[in-house]
Amino acid sequence: MKGQVPAVLIVCLSLLSCESHTVDQIKVVVPAGVTVPEGMVYIPEGEFIMGHPEDPRTRLGKKVNTAAYLIDRYEVTREDYAKFDPRPVVDEGKGAWPRVLLNFAEAEAHCKRRGGRLPTEAEWEKAARGIDGRTWPWLNFFEHPNNGFSGFLAEPVDRRPEWISPYGLYGMGHNVWEWVADDYGYAGQPLADRGRFKVIRGGLTQTHLTIKFTPTYFRNWMDPEARYNFLGFRCAKEMDREGSGSPEKKG
Repeated sequence: MKGQVPAVLIVCLSLLSCESHTVDQIKVVVPAGVTVPEGMVYIPEGEFIMGHPEDPRTRLGKKVNTAAYLIDRYEVTREDYAKFDPRPVVDEGKGAWPRVLLNFAEAEAHCKRRGGRLPTEAEWEKAARGIDGRTWPWLNFFEHPNNGFSGFLAEPVDRRPEWISPYGLYGMGHNVWEWVADDYGYAGQPLADRGRFKVIRGGLTQTHLTIKFTPTYFRNWMDPEARYNFLGFRCAKEMDREGSGSPEKKG
């Protein structure tokens, strides 16, 4: 894994205070007639700040517009995936853990079976950081506690509500890395590398015993054939012509 986590200016005075805070949520009004499937979140149309001015492999902190879309509140779990493919058998008590060990095509196929797709980079980043350009989903910087879990050992997808994004999404800065739809590319990329890798977002970087959170704009990459126990995904959906993401239950 390459890349360097930049310094930030806002530092929590203590880990306890960081973990006890709540994340202010963006007030979202779901338009009349729009059905939000259970387990998904409606993200309205509009601009957000994408990337960071000092990271040349990002969108440099420029404003990017997205259409309205739906995205999973949680990473896809083992239990949810097993509804479509029961192999391998889910271990007892592990159904709420993220479904990992899938390559890009397998993750993409699951989203398509659900009537959706993998989120784009822009959709993932907007859902993670909101519209104020924050570096972390939970806003304030603090060191990873390294208290018994790591980037290679996932947690249940609904853990740590104090670390949710401003749109209420879980696991966008501390659990597994997530496949997104985009190829990994940047200005000046060697020709031999173009189109070779897919972007992954939102995991942890680990060097020996040091574990760090990655910023909301941090772009990592992976061979699309890779399968790892620290690599999962979530799904997204476009709005249909009537403005509804799905005829499923309202959430």
